[in-house]
Amino acid sequence: MDTFIKGPSKRDVAGMKAAFGAIEASEVISVLYKTARFGNFLVTGTAHTTVLDDVMVGGLNAAAAKKKAKASDGSEVMQRQPDKDVRAFPAEFEGEFSPQETEVSQLSHGDLVVASFSQEPYGDFVITGVVTEAENDRSYLMVGPWILQTGEGQAPRLLNVQLVAGQGTHVAPVPTRRGLVEVDGLA
Repeated sequence: MDTFIKGPSKRDVAGMKAAFGAIEASEVISVLYKTARFGNFLVTGTAHTTVLDDVMVGGLNAAAAKKKAKASDGSEVMQRQPDKDVRAFPAEFEGEFSPQETEVSQLSHGDLVVASFSQEPYGDFVITGVVTEAENDRSYLMVGPWILQTGEGQAPRLLNVQLVAGQGTHVAPVPTRRGLVEVDGLA
């Protein structure tokens, strides 16, 4: 699990362009993202295409609209440019792990979890990643860009969360606690 969440040492952009080019709406896909704010996280769910033909999974942009490109044999193929935060696609897990049921209130920054969510129009999807806490609010927990819990309790879109490994017992990269984001100079 740990190697999988770290992702490849180098992005295979050409391979991802071709793989995303073959995706159709309503296919179940797994995409590994890497961001400074949320660390590495895997999103598995139904692919959705936007009105601009971009591909999304779990509410996140995965790849741009299809464009024609030349294949190595000279024929035309359709490709999609992966989003800058996409580390690997298709992302396939090649190991085993046994997550344990847990209460979201028992989690803390750095725990490795598998969380399932439901949100229209994206349907049900699963995020595997490291829990991040807000810098000034330890009850505000997220996995990837999805909220697990706030000071008011469990997030309404969260269906289930399981603990894969506690903080310090895995080698997945752990981002710093989330600080406030400034918008136009306002926090």
